[in-house]
Amino acid sequence: MNMNGRTEYLDIQPSNIVSTGVVSYVSGNPVIQYIIGESDRYLIGNSLRFCGNLNIYSDSAKTRPTDGQDLAISPKLGMLGIIDQIVLSSQKSKNVIEHIRHFPRWAGQYYANIASEQEAMGHLNESSLAVPNILTQANSVVASRNGAVGTNLVYDGNSFAVPLPTGLLNSKQPIGLSGNGWGIGGLVVEIHLSPDSNFLITSTFPTAFYELSNLKLICETIVPSVDELSQLMNKTENVMEYNAISSYYTSINSTNAIINFNLGLSKVLSVYMNFIPSSFINNLAQDGFQTLPLINDLASADIAEIKQVVFSRGGLKLPLEYNLDANVRDDPTLKCADPQIFRNFASAFMPFMSNKRSQINPNTNVRVIDNTNNYDMYVQAGQFFGIGVAYDQLSGDGENFSKENFGVAMETGLTNDNPHGVFLYVRSKQTLVMNQNGLQVIV
Repeated sequence: MNMNGRTEYLDIQPSNIVSTGVVSYVSGNPVIQYIIGESDRYLIGNSLRFCGNLNIYSDSAKTRPTDGQDLAISPKLGMLGIIDQIVLSSQKSKNVIEHIRHFPRWAGQYYANIASEQEAMGHLNESSLAVPNILTQANSVVASRNGAVGTNLVYDGNSFAVPLPTGLLNSKQPIGLSGNGWGIGGLVVEIHLSPDSNFLITSTFPTAFYELSNLKLICETIVPSVDELSQLMNKTENVMEYNAISSYYTSINSTNAIINFNLGLSKVLSVYMNFIPSSFINNLAQDGFQTLPLINDLASADIAEIKQVVFSRGGLKLPLEYNLDANVRDDPTLKCADPQIFRNFASAFMPFMSNKRSQINPNTNVRVIDNTNNYDMYVQAGQFFGIGVAYDQLSGDGENFSKENFGVAMETGLTNDNPHGVFLYVRSKQTLVMNQNGLQVIV
């Protein structure tokens, strides 16, 4: 494809912005919508940035937090934690192309597996306000209006330019915006905001909340050359493949934890999941985006070891034709992570031997939590515990779960009545078929 056309940069305002230009969850504005209009051009998906300013207040009177106060946001996510869901759909046909729920819990593990701690402190901090240390996060972001005070502010609030790492936008293929058959007919981006009780972390300020202002979406587009455009105008259909992210939720509370889902997906590449005590979700006093190991007793931080993991399709073991027996199964005193479980989990994001950067290490993936009942104060950006497996790292065709259920059985040490939320994510290859009548997503 000849991409020698000119490059244009778009600066898009929200289509549903309130008159004040200030948006917050607590004021009843939980959804921000952007429309990248139907046009004869290509969108460079990974260039999209959700931009604006963030202000955090410790009470309804809009009192500014100060250094050292008990008010923070997730150190591993920063502004990525403010996006509860992302919905991508066609402007012309209204068809949903991709919908990622529980986005922060997915993004936290995604970046932990592909970005080092130095990258988290560097460009992720610059773009997303993420800092892999909760005290630094609190003082440098929450308690800072942008490094100045009073009338010296050039603008009010911490500025951010958050990438939107969805499967469609990260496909590395230009996305046609035309409605004439070779494109999707314009793209609608809906960002559902996280509630204050999940985004903020404080046990001191029960009415703390956040506000967003100066919101916009910026992106890069390519206008085809005259010769290419004339060829495209005669093209009445197009096909695009991309890796989509599907999300699921359930809970477990037993020594024999069994999870089953009818995925309805024909090309599953990998699955991965993370856990959190259910009482931490939407709990202002806890970091609701933590990815912790299972915990028996919250007061004493008694870890409930995962002793065995079995993945299955339709009741048969797949892709591993054996049980994953953890090292703690034979030696309950071990505190280090199980190497088999970790390797399969990391491989669900990219081939293990190809991964040169990660925030997961013996400090952040370990069977011990030192800070009793203060889990958000853990080392670096917190725990990065998870379970997963890759189904296909060679052909890219994936495994067929369209007619067979996905299952995972875990032998755990959960003996107390302490239910845990399980957030399951499935990476699968999907095909987008476009024509003049609209589009269809083949899963």
